[in-house]
This record gives sequence, C-alpha cells and structure tokens, in this order.
Amino acid sequence: MKKIFLLGLLSTFLMTIDAAAQKMLQEVIVDYVVFRPNTTVNKLLAKNKPIKVSLPKGTKSAFYRVTVYQNEKVNTSDTFYKSLRVTNPDTLLKTGFDFTPYLSEPNGAVGVEVYFFTDKSAADKFDAGKDATPCQKVDSTKSAVGVLSCQGEELYVGVKKKDKGKLVTVKIEIVALADVAEDPINDRFPFSIQNELSGEVSYEVSGDRTNWQAFFLPSKKKAEFKLADTQVYMRVSTLDKVTEEYKIDSGKNYRLYWNKDTNRVDLGEIPAKK
Repeated sequence: MKKIFLLGLLSTFLMTIDAAAQKMLQEVIVDYVVFRPNTTVNKLLAKNKPIKVSLPKGTKSAFYRVTVYQNEKVNTSDTFYKSLRVTNPDTLLKTGFDFTPYLSEPNGAVGVEVYFFTDKSAADKFDAGKDATPCQKVDSTKSAVGVLSCQGEELYVGVKKKDKGKLVTVKIEIVALADVAEDPINDRFPFSIQNELSGEVSYEVSGDRTNWQAFFLPSKKKAEFKLADTQVYMRVSTLDKVTEEYKIDSGKNYRLYWNKDTNRVDLGEIPAKK
C-alpha cells in the first residue's frame, strides 16, 4: 500500500458516486468582503457587490460562518469546512444542533449585517442602496455561524458595515450538505470501504490529489463508491493538518482499522474471496 504524508489546505470537488448511504459536505465558497476608504481614486474598489453563490444540486442543507477581521490580520488558514468535515452529517441536521463551537475568533473593530437573497432583483436593489427583503438576515455581529434557511440553488450574500469610520475584512464561508445521484454511465471506478473501528471515521477522496471531498463512515458500516475518475486517492482525516494518503485500486475492497505497529488508524485491502 503506497503511503504519502501530505500537508495542505482542503478544497472540494464534484464527483459521481453511488450515494445511497452517503451525504457529502462540500465547501461552496470562502470569500472576503474588504471595506476600503471611499475616496475618488478608490471609488470602484470601495463598493462591495453581493456575492453570488451556487449551491450543488441535491443540497439538503447549507451552513454559513461570518467572521470580521482587521484588514491586515485576516485568518485565512482556518476554514469552516475543515471544522465541519469531522462531524457526522446526520448530527448537523438535527434540530437544535449547537454550532457555537464552530465560531471563528474575530479581531475586527466593528460589527456587520449580512443579508442572504435568493432573488437576483432583490440583490440588485440591495446593491443600489434600496430596501430589499432578504430570505435570511444576520444582525449586527463580528462572528456568526448557523444553518441557511434560504431555499434554492442560487444565493446572493450582501454585507453592510455598521460603523462607516472603521475598515475591516469580512470572511464569508458557506458549506453545503448534498446527496449526489447515481450515474451508471460514469461508474467506471468502483471500490468499497469498511469501517472496522469502534468509532466513527472521517476520510477524504480525490481524483487528482488536489481537490478533496470529505466523507463520514460510522462504526461497522460500509461505503460503496462508483466514481467517474480514472484514478482515486484517499486520506484519513484528522484534526491536525497532517493526514496519510493512499492510492485506491478500482474494483477492490478496503477496511479502516487500528494499526498497532504505527498506533494510528490505517487503511488495508480486504483480500478477494477465492
């Protein structure tokens, strides 16, 4: 089994799988609204247009995080997606789930208001400085997190600063939880993973070793994949930045188990029955 130690930030990718028992977390955006001095020279840069957001097809729910930073002191390494990916997606959907532990520490001097629109015309009104009715609004805050109540595959996010004299950067993050329908035409790379551990495991799959998709596998459960890729890699997710990467072979079955020699979770091939 080929193993490579990998450092890096996570990103997302879309793929076609047999998703009968899989819910996929996907990082939709990490965008930054930078408030600058509204001067004659800087007139265009000082204007912040609403951010257009396209949610994946099959989105069951989506989550947002807003954090206000000083312009020169923005935390770009920590992402909402990296925090959510080690949580059971079914848990995230429970009524009353507490998202407070996922808040990011702000350092900005002022609060902002965040508006979510599903109607482009309403977003255009907001952009023009006119009254517009959002499908959801976050009142004055420096740090907020929660579930998006807006319905639709297209969103627009607008931000207003409460204090005109303070300059800040607002980090907007949206993560979607989606089911992806099976597409038999593209099912050319099948494999399965069995969790033999007593606890839940988070892991990630990639077709290019650059874009990674997070998955969650409960104890003693099996995940069946049918991908459209020609090569597949997997890494076991941990809370730190160092994960172990494995090359997956098409048509084979794998197991997640505790390796006593290395004292960590490992991936091994299940021999085919003779």
